[in-house]
Amino acid sequence: MGTYTALDDPIVDQTVERHLQQIVAAVTSRIEPQAIFLRGSFSQGEGSVVVESDGLRFLSDYELMAVTPHYRHRKWLQAVAHEMSDRLGVETSISRVHPENIVRNSLGNRPIKHIARPTIAMYEVQNGGRTLHGENLLDRGPAIDPKEISVWAGLRLMLNRMAESLDRLAVTGKDWESLRWVNKTILSCAEALLIVRGQYHYSYAERGGRFAELVPDLELGVAQANQLADLVRRATLFKLRPSMHLYPESMPVIWEQVRQACDSTLRYVIERYLEFSFDGYVEFPGRYLSQLRALDRLGGSWLPPLPPPLAQNLLLILRLLRARRWPALGLIANATYPAYQIVYSVVPLAFLECSEEALREGYRWLGQICSLGSPGESETARQWSHLQLCTLRAWRDYCYGMWA
Repeated sequence: MGTYTALDDPIVDQTVERHLQQIVAAVTSRIEPQAIFLRGSFSQGEGSVVVESDGLRFLSDYELMAVTPHYRHRKWLQAVAHEMSDRLGVETSISRVHPENIVRNSLGNRPIKHIARPTIAMYEVQNGGRTLHGENLLDRGPAIDPKEISVWAGLRLMLNRMAESLDRLAVTGKDWESLRWVNKTILSCAEALLIVRGQYHYSYAERGGRFAELVPDLELGVAQANQLADLVRRATLFKLRPSMHLYPESMPVIWEQVRQACDSTLRYVIERYLEFSFDGYVEFPGRYLSQLRALDRLGGSWLPPLPPPLAQNLLLILRLLRARRWPALGLIANATYPAYQIVYSVVPLAFLECSEEALREGYRWLGQICSLGSPGESETARQWSHLQLCTLRAWRDYCYGMWA
């Protein structure tokens, strides 16, 4: 067992250590943050690295946080992260955290005045993060009980992984990058189920063990349970010690297995914790959005407090304008539901369904808040691919990095 990975390989540890020192040096060459933390799988000793004949292949990212009160440092840290990604050949992100927020269990940029609701990210940082520079602030806030992480966090995690994988479903060739996204999507199923059952843990290895024990209690069909258990077992092994031998099937077969796992997991979460069922994904967006609205009116505890949809959409408009992009008029004209939740309602349809009726429904919902353009072809397959890409683009615009 290494320091940063499950591999007992000193070259891997030395390489990661050298990379982290370079990143810290790049940050501190211009600013002096109160602290710099490492988060994510490398901080937990579970980073994914493949040892090849010509060097190392990194399948995990470097995720760092710099604690500084200066909001203007945010863009500069992003620039440093981009530069280090190119220099090191490992995708690197450096987020900014306001120092007042650490003691309030928040990783936000703007200071808050109360203890934040428990999140997956803060729980993992608090328990698996490492201080690379400055003060050790990770234990300053109240200890987070993983049982208090909301069901919405688990559902959102899974929907995010499904959205991120939309442009990879048609990939037929097997390579490390495609398997990496297969793996992330499978693990999100296990993570969502562990969260809703109050058994989440920050370690991948521990989550894998807990999920294996949980499967018999999920009341899934025998075939579904066995397939899901096998996929999560392989995905956990791949995360810790990546090997293509863990996925001997062709990519179309693997993605079909992933779809089945996502379908059974999503139905389990929705039926037991959102209290509605559905036959096909054609009806899912309308049922999902209506139930969210009903639960919000009742003050359902599974969701974070939501401001009015129009207020949320106005924030999205401001975000787009800051990026010098013209927002769709539907963000104001169709403000019955928050735009980001409309996108989330379409994600399962785009990921799991494939029919003429689903195609029309996906375009109808997404078209309320986005300019979809034209697929350029009239064939259903082309239109379906276009819908998936539009859904992914809308997810990046409206969901990524927001409403944590």
